[in-house]
Amino acid sequence: MSAPFDLETGPPSAELLEVARKELRETPEVRAAAIEELRKLLQASSDLSFPDDDDFLLFYLRPTHFYPESAIKLMRNVAEFQKAHHDLLHNLMPADLKNEITNYNLVTVLTNRDQLGRRMVVVRMGEVWDPKAVHEDKIFAILYTIHKLAIMEPATQINGIVVIYDFAGLGMKQIKGMSPSASKRLLSFIQEAAPLRMKAVHFVNEPMLFNMVWALMKPFVKEKLKNRMFFHGEDRKKLFKHIDPAYLPANYGGTLPELNYESKDWYPAMEKYTDFIKKFNSAGFK
Repeated sequence: MSAPFDLETGPPSAELLEVARKELRETPEVRAAAIEELRKLLQASSDLSFPDDDDFLLFYLRPTHFYPESAIKLMRNVAEFQKAHHDLLHNLMPADLKNEITNYNLVTVLTNRDQLGRRMVVVRMGEVWDPKAVHEDKIFAILYTIHKLAIMEPATQINGIVVIYDFAGLGMKQIKGMSPSASKRLLSFIQEAAPLRMKAVHFVNEPMLFNMVWALMKPFVKEKLKNRMFFHGEDRKKLFKHIDPAYLPANYGGTLPELNYESKDWYPAMEKYTDFIKKFNSAGFK
């Protein structure tokens, strides 16, 4: 077993900052001015309550390319989303999900990044998922909690995230466990209320039945995300066009070893950052 999974929360490298300059307009001058302006916009928004330290404001400025007006809009979207799903998300902590994370290996954060430095997450929604044991709301809650941790990583803020949805062995049991409302919630989160750069969503091992899943999702997918969704089935060569096999585990045709750790192995990293999660949870409407 290699070293335990942990977040990369240190300051960004010179190489990372160069990517941020090219892709996000980030320079020391732009960053300082945008933080100052966003702080003013936040103070002027009498109904919003967000931490306003530099690092927290950066979480919203990087995915909006350092346009403060776009960043305050994203903050408002986050607040609206949390209000709309208050019952599920209010004060949600890792401990609330410990059973679902440690006993069912449905969501795995890979320890390595892809060739572009993007954080990779695998979500298994096929035969390994028993909807009676883990409700779809809980899967969303796990993904929502992971995103809070991902935004702590400068490399993930700058390079973004890639999600692989594995539908191997999908059956009617799983399809019956999915609802249009949950699809809408997931997609509105990704598209409007996540301070993260969602760079790609890859669907793998999806059987014919997947068409029923896609029918639930399609009405809520906007053009920008649709252009970042890729359907590979069992064709690994198609996947390799996006993710170099040198960065994929053998489970997905890559040259890295088969995944040898599970959700329970990265759960301790969640517990380690509960103070930050509380801080994130405190943000929203007053």
